[in-house]
Amino acid sequence: MSVKIRRAAVLGAGVMGAQIAAHLAAAGIETYLFDLPSNEAPRDPNESAKVGTRFRSTRAILAIENLKVLKPSPLYTADVLELLKPGNFEDDADVLSQCDWVLEAVVERLDVKQKIHQLIASKVRAGVPVTTNTSGISLAAIAASLPEDYQKNFFGTHFFNPPRYMKLLEMIPSAHTDKGLFEDFAQWAEDKLGKGIVRACDTPNFVANRIGTLVSQSAYQVMAELAINVETVDALTGPLIGRSKSATFRTSDIVGLDTGAAVALNTYNQAPDDPYRDYFLPSPWIAELIEKGSLGQKTKSVGIFKRDRDAKGQTVILAYRPATKTYEPQAPEEFPWSAEAAKEKDTVKRIKLILAQRDRGALFVWRNMRDIFSYAAYLLADIADGYVKPVDDAVRWGFNWEMGPFELWQALGYDEILNRMQEDKVPLPAWLKPGLSFYTPMPGSREMLAAGGPETQLKAEQKSTRSVTIPRRAHQYKLPVFENKEDPRLVFSDAKSSLVDIGDGVACLVFHSKMNIINGQVTASIRRAIEKVGSDFQALVIGNESQHFSTGADLNDFVAALTSQKWDVVRAMGNDFQGTLQQLKYAPFPVVSCPTGLSLGGACELMLHTRYQVLAAETTMGLVEANIGLIPAGGGTKELALRAYARAAQGVGADPFPFLQSAFDLIRTARTASSGFEAIDLGLCAQAQAEVVLSKEHVVHRAKQTALYHAENFRPLTLEKPVAVVGQAGLDRFEAQLAAGLEQKSLSQHDALIARQVATVICGGRVPAGTLVSEQGFLDLEKDLFLELCQTPKTFDRLKAMLATKRPLKN
Repeated sequence: MSVKIRRAAVLGAGVMGAQIAAHLAAAGIETYLFDLPSNEAPRDPNESAKVGTRFRSTRAILAIENLKVLKPSPLYTADVLELLKPGNFEDDADVLSQCDWVLEAVVERLDVKQKIHQLIASKVRAGVPVTTNTSGISLAAIAASLPEDYQKNFFGTHFFNPPRYMKLLEMIPSAHTDKGLFEDFAQWAEDKLGKGIVRACDTPNFVANRIGTLVSQSAYQVMAELAINVETVDALTGPLIGRSKSATFRTSDIVGLDTGAAVALNTYNQAPDDPYRDYFLPSPWIAELIEKGSLGQKTKSVGIFKRDRDAKGQTVILAYRPATKTYEPQAPEEFPWSAEAAKEKDTVKRIKLILAQRDRGALFVWRNMRDIFSYAAYLLADIADGYVKPVDDAVRWGFNWEMGPFELWQALGYDEILNRMQEDKVPLPAWLKPGLSFYTPMPGSREMLAAGGPETQLKAEQKSTRSVTIPRRAHQYKLPVFENKEDPRLVFSDAKSSLVDIGDGVACLVFHSKMNIINGQVTASIRRAIEKVGSDFQALVIGNESQHFSTGADLNDFVAALTSQKWDVVRAMGNDFQGTLQQLKYAPFPVVSCPTGLSLGGACELMLHTRYQVLAAETTMGLVEANIGLIPAGGGTKELALRAYARAAQGVGADPFPFLQSAFDLIRTARTASSGFEAIDLGLCAQAQAEVVLSKEHVVHRAKQTALYHAENFRPLTLEKPVAVVGQAGLDRFEAQLAAGLEQKSLSQHDALIARQVATVICGGRVPAGTLVSEQGFLDLEKDLFLELCQTPKTFDRLKAMLATKRPLKN
């Protein structure tokens, strides 16, 4: 890969441009954010204070300031801001000559974009990629008047909003784009920015928005045909059929009705031969809402839905009634199959159940789905060069669907769906013939799960099709998601976990229990993995390719033991987990954990006991046991205490209490880090032993590289020396804080009890200051105080509430 980007410029400091700049900065790229110059200082005193003497770059400075308050936060950590440099087009244009990538993200107007690219062309170095973040303007039109050499380095990079959280990045070449540069950049963006790349053709709205807009426009048409209200449409087009929770019209409100209409009109105006062209004209009632300024979330949550207050002052969400032009309480319809569908956990089986019916609800689902299948197939050659996978990837990554249109079509039964579409006489391309397979293995099948994804995809070529192999990249291990005795890499496997050989002397332990929870069977596998790696491998990686690393300990087994008051069983569970994690800590080989997504409670404790960590940027990590009335007792409390004393020891005569305070607050509040970067900042990972990777798909591969690097000259940890603890003197200081919290009623009595147990462990017990306490001493304290909490009714209530509602109970 020849592309190396250390410095970039984003031209256009709107909300999208600023968030893209923040994402680049998170990848460690020094990023300049430019916008139009200002000729005078801001009149607002607060803005003036932020801008200071640099008022010429007011727009960019305020855009960077705004990143601090946007929700959801576009910043992985506040440190990202240090790499953002504000400027303006006039005074700072020469900086473009120092950049390795220039990205234009100005307003969606062709004339404005052309003018900006003329400026870039006069400054940028030869061979540097220059891209546009347009969401639908033709690349050919933007580049038409630009120098030929410039056009070779020019292409589209359409980030989806918000760029931190949305995986999709559509890349669109122009007719003159250098293919080598384009592909090198695509690989770089996937590896370094963590993006899922979809290569799109230069057609209106590209791939995701072209298909996604038809989804909502079809919904407007079909709801009118079947007289279905808006809230029923959303009930029918959300998780019920494998789509996002915001479904159809809630998504329209989030995007903005005016924005959605503009994207639809872009297709209408630029695609005169589109088979569904008339669908892209705004529905009359949507045009009326836009005219009134009721645009959705950005207009005080008044759009298709309206946030309001009822007679008791409680927040309610009302739904628009186009016939009466009023907002009314929501009344989603129930259908004869609704109860049965709600019980079916498998999405494909649930959709099949619905499509077998012929009532209005089932017909709505069919017609909306039918239109999407038809449209995706009809446009395949134009928008994705005939390949089905880019379309499915774009819809899954861009709109958070479980399956893309071609995946779902095949899973539902290709021929059955095709026959029904032909009966409805919808537009279909000539290449669709009976008996086709879009993918092998079958999407959603056990065979595809075992393979870790599709191995071939269909490519349509006018009236014919062919099967194309999907290449596997070096970082794609396709780790097990269930017990699979046929996997040739298998060292051992059971229903909850597998140890696989990932090459070069490294083994990977994969959890595949529900939500990757940790129970006695999993801890036994960890011990078995330590034994096998010790004899047959150089290093161990603990990770997976699931959405989440692990949600922690199995509460069902734990609550069962508490219910029957089997305290010896509870103590045995604690001994088992503590002992297993201690074996990990002192393993005679490198152990690297690579958490992604949720890594909570016991999973966080496991990570704390691995020598090295490679974290996905999108990792939510924390010791959350206080939420269920407990303290971390797998060694997590002990580990944060030992680290606090070690940090204090680095300063001559330093007071350890401030370091213990940080650990105390982290545990008692059940605070979670919202990113891998923040996990390091909070002290859940030691900076010297941890790194963060933006690409979730690369964490296991990077962990393997880390393990091999350290394996060559690895020295196991020696046993922790006893530490001089703060003892009763420290406890007294914490007790004063708890007394104040109780007086102010910011703490309940049970909150205070849990916090007191945390303080007792990290202070080393009720002993004189300076008492030496061993690591085992901390572990015994942790376990004993954990068991005391287990026997309190309020902890039991918290545990039961968490199992029942998945939410913490404050009692």
